[in-house]
Amino acid sequence: MTALPSIRAIQSFVAASRLGSFLEAAAQLQLTPSAISHQIRLMEEDLGEKLFHRIGRNVSLTDIGERYYRDLAEALSIIEHATNEVSRRNSVDVLSVGCVPSLASLWLMPRLPMFEELYPNIETRLLSSSDPAKLNDGSVDVDICFGSVPKLGSIAAEEFPLETIVVACSPEIASGEKAIRKPSDLLGQALIRSEQTLYSWHQWAKDHNLEIDLTRGPRFRDAFMSIAAAVEGRGVCLESYRLLERDVEKGNLVLPFGMTGPNMGCHSLTYVRSRLRSPKISAFKAWLETVWTDERQVVEIIQSKSSNDGRRRMA
Repeated sequence: MTALPSIRAIQSFVAASRLGSFLEAAAQLQLTPSAISHQIRLMEEDLGEKLFHRIGRNVSLTDIGERYYRDLAEALSIIEHATNEVSRRNSVDVLSVGCVPSLASLWLMPRLPMFEELYPNIETRLLSSSDPAKLNDGSVDVDICFGSVPKLGSIAAEEFPLETIVVACSPEIASGEKAIRKPSDLLGQALIRSEQTLYSWHQWAKDHNLEIDLTRGPRFRDAFMSIAAAVEGRGVCLESYRLLERDVEKGNLVLPFGMTGPNMGCHSLTYVRSRLRSPKISAFKAWLETVWTDERQVVEIIQSKSSNDGRRRMA
């Protein structure tokens, strides 16, 4: 069986073939021209075939060398790609985050690039589901659930800070023919209902001593669909301001009664207690706590980091 050439010999041959010069191949591989020449001569002796025509300082492939180059260049490319993939996996941690759909799409997903900017060696994988993840099977590292979650055995559960439940609608509805200025103005409006909620329109009406018609208006399972319907002008929704804030900032929604509403614990972070020592999990937990309470602080940290990186590159 013919002995296979070494990787160094293959690299030398492919570089010399592509560049048409032992000298340029040596410069690219940071070797001496004599080392390149020696590697290729050994290949030719082992193969019993001439791979290059040598004319002074110039070289060109023989017909056999041309075919051999095409095959080896492809093989070397595969090896380099596989090696880069392994090196990348070794340098990057993958953090799998489970999250309920509404918070995932409306709040967490737009902010994950901030986390990745702060922690470039952690790659996030977001999995959205209404059902709590089975943390013990390793499918996710952390899970953000709706409502309160009991602390069970090895699973830790921490409630997010309280969220304000507010009334929201499109600007057109708020200032339309049946303008909304006080709670009783909702009596003639279509009320959008979310089936997964901790504070219903029934409770809201009771708190405001009103009897409202709950047979009118669209009904959805998840909050993000109710909010989308409100943006489209299909009625008035009752949701956590955390889920509404981007549409309010953009002017897609208004709060006819301002930030008045009950404060409730709507979401919980769960994880396996023993895994909190994992750098990626502890980093995500700390970031989540900071961005939830003061997003501007995280933005300032990123801006400061980018500025310092820029100064280092210029130095």
